[in-house]
Parts: sequence; structure tokens; C-alpha cells
Amino acid sequence: MDNKFKVRITHSGFAILLALFLFLIVIELLFFNNKNKHNILIDKDTANISQTITTKINEQINSMVVSLKALSYSLNIQNSKNTKAFDEIAKKVMADNDVISELQYAPRGIITDIYPNQTKHSAIGHDLTHIEERKKGVLLSIENRSVSLIGPVKLIQNGKLAFILRLPLFNEKNEFTGFVNAISYLDTFREKLALDKSYYKILGFNPDGHRLTIFNNLEKTCEKTDNSFTVKVPNGEWLFVIQNQQKIHQDNSIYLRCLLYIFSCLICVYVYKREMYLKQSQNSILDMNMMLQKASYTDELTHLPNRRLLNEKLDAISTLTNNQTYSIAIFDIDNFKQVNDTYGHDVGDDVLVAFANICLSSIRSTDIIARWGGEEFVLLMENTDSHYGQEICTRILHTLSQHRITSGDSHFSVTSSVGLCEFTTPDFTITGVMKCIDEALYVSKKTGKNKVTLGHLNANK
Repeated sequence: MDNKFKVRITHSGFAILLALFLFLIVIELLFFNNKNKHNILIDKDTANISQTITTKINEQINSMVVSLKALSYSLNIQNSKNTKAFDEIAKKVMADNDVISELQYAPRGIITDIYPNQTKHSAIGHDLTHIEERKKGVLLSIENRSVSLIGPVKLIQNGKLAFILRLPLFNEKNEFTGFVNAISYLDTFREKLALDKSYYKILGFNPDGHRLTIFNNLEKTCEKTDNSFTVKVPNGEWLFVIQNQQKIHQDNSIYLRCLLYIFSCLICVYVYKREMYLKQSQNSILDMNMMLQKASYTDELTHLPNRRLLNEKLDAISTLTNNQTYSIAIFDIDNFKQVNDTYGHDVGDDVLVAFANICLSSIRSTDIIARWGGEEFVLLMENTDSHYGQEICTRILHTLSQHRITSGDSHFSVTSSVGLCEFTTPDFTITGVMKCIDEALYVSKKTGKNKVTLGHLNANK
């Protein structure tokens, strides 16, 4: 009874079951590890955002620094600190930098020139070294003798939030002579970051000692994942906090799992059936192609290679570059038409088959005997000179003459005439070789038949 229900699992069946088992494990892992995969994607997105933002911020700050240095250099070359000269220079500088909202010149720390100047609530006359909210940052910039980034700060002149990039100026004696300032409004600066579709918070460092929130649109109520990274800026760094809005769903519904299991089973069954069908179809096509190829190169009656195969073999030999000797012979069964007329075509076919079998039993495995057409056969002998080739042909003729053909009460034998030729690669042509054996065969026919005549290739080229 136990043997009745035993099922032998084949290799393909085992592979399918193993694939199904692994697929179900993957499904379980997808349920349990969905959150981890989600976090990995968030980390990758954060890394990409971090790289993009860092590049953009550095580009903007660097462009502002370059503009400030260009302004400082131009003012120094101009050697004229009047308002008209400053406005002309500042206008050119701002034309090449759309991040800068305002440029200031402050000799000895006192703002004397602003472009574009606003008559209302102007900052002209402000002494940066004495404004308590700015004093620490100003002194830090002078002490470090480098560009400093302040912000975001609320501008005195218009109440807007902005960043201030200060470049301290020094004379040839390394004495502090003033500042050139570039102001970028917070909204203008933020637009360049292209983060309108993201939820994020930026914390900036103010040299006066306050960590300020530059921007914050984080949502507190929704399920989220926060990732942070820092971006280095002159005299400090900014902290970016990115909020991911994609919710993580962990649905462990038994119905969903059952559907997945059923679906996986159906897929495995489909794949198995499809592979079996494709395999069978492929084997059938291969078998059919082999049969067609064999048929195209085989004589239907004698099952010998046909003229097509021999021609392709000769074509291949004609491409050889090394010296190699071949002998080729054409056999023509004597009085074959008389055999057909006397005994009938069926007996004639028996004669052809008998001749083919005699040839096969008399030649080497490297030789090729092919039915050339009608009662003609061609024998190609590799690495064979005319002397040895003549021996092989003579042996075939002798065996053929001893073979008795039976037709009813009659018994008879047949003979064959042979034309033989020797050629050497690569110094030959197929046309010349075939002409040589045809002419030699003609001589055999005219001089008594049942003999081998050796033709001379050179004389027939």
C-alpha cells in the first residue's frame, strides 16, 4: 500500500519545488524586511540630496565670494570710492550673479555705499563694529582675515531675512580697511536649492552665537522618517533635516499571503509546463533540421553523399594553403542503360545500391564516395597519390566484376569505367580537376571499358 502512493521526484520536479520553496521564503522576507529596505532607500535618497545640496550651496557661496573679490579688486583699481563709481561697479557684478540681492561697501566698518540703494530705511551710516548684534561676527571675520557667512538675519533696512557674506579688506600694511558685503535674501537663496517638493529644516550658525532655523516646513502629525546631514559653509556649517513622507505599511493579512502563495504555485506550474513545451519544441526542431540537412546532402537511393556535399568539400579544399595531395576518380557503370532496358529500373536501382556498398567496403574512412548523378559516382581520396588511387579503383573494379546480380532466374555482373586524376593544393582548380577525370573516363570508355585511365591535370588547365 505504501509503494502504491510513492512518487519519484525527477530533477526538474525537484528544481521546481526548490524554486517554489525559495520564492515563498522571499515573500516572507519581503513582509518582515520591508521597513529595512525602505530605510535603505531613504538613506540613498538622503545621500543624493546631500550631495546635490552641498554642491549647490557651495556653488552659490563661491559665486558670491568671487563677486565680492571682483568688487573689492575693481574698487581698488578704480581708486575712487565715490558712490557713482561704486554703483557702476556693483551693477556689473550683480549682472553676473543672480544670487546676490544687495552689495555694500563699508570702509572701516561703516556702510557708505549700497547697491541698489533704498532711500527709505537705508543701512548707510551703520557702523558694523558697534552694532551689538553684529559686533561678534564682524570681529571674528577681521580676526580670521577670511570671508564669513552670517545668517539668516533680519535686515535693519527692510526687515527681510537674508544671508550676509562679509569679505574683510586690508591694505599693504595688513591693516584693516573695511568690508565689502554681499546680501542674499533668504527666499532667493532657498529657491536655488530646488527643494520645493520636499519637507526639510535647515539650521544655520550665526557667528554671534545663535543657532538659527533658516527654514522649516516639517510636518509633525504624519508618520515620517527624518534624516540629517551637515553642509560646511564659511566659518561654520548648516544642518539639514529631511523628512520622508512615504508611509510604511506592514500588512500581515492572512488572505494576502494565501493569495501570494497560490499565485507563486501557479507561476511555478506555468513555468514548468512552458519549459517542457519549449524543450520538446526545440528538440523537434533540432531533429527536423538534422533530418533536412542530412537529406540535402544524401542520395535517397544509395544513401551515399550526393553531388552537393562533394562540391562543398571541393570548395573547402580549394581554400587550403598547405601542400596536400589528393586523388579523385569518376566511376561510370558500363552498359547501365542496357541493364535498365533488359531487367527494368528496379534491377537498375539494385545495381546502383550494390555498387555503392562495394565502394563503401573498399575505401578508407577518410575517403568520400558520392553519387554524382545517374550511374556516375565520384571518389575523393585524401593524402593519396595517383599510384595508390589507381590501386583502390582497381580493387573496386575487381570486386564489382565478381559480384553477381540476381533478377528472377537470371544472374549477371556489371563493370565500370574509371577516370582518375591527381591534384595538389593549392595549385589546382575545381573546373580543371573535373575536366581531367571526365576526359580520362572518356578514354576508358573508348578503349574497352572496365579499366582505370589516369588523366594529367597540367595538360588540362
